[in-house]
Amino acid sequence: MMSDSSSQNSPESEVTSAYVEQTEALLGLNVPDEYQDNVIENFNQLSAIAQKVMEFPLPSHIEIAPVFKP
Repeated sequence: MMSDSSSQNSPESEVTSAYVEQTEALLGLNVPDEYQDNVIENFNQLSAIAQKVMEFPLPSHIEIAPVFKP
């Protein structure tokens, strides 16, 4: 899904763009220019989803499991 150009210039997108650029360099990836905007938009969407998960209230008596065992 393509977004309008105004969301591509938002402060959130600037931060995401820097993250994508740094991660790309760190991992030795080369994302073609024609895909950069889509990658940034996908990370923005993932961030919005993750924010909703992080905001979900948990009871105070729940403890974090040190190791996940399915």
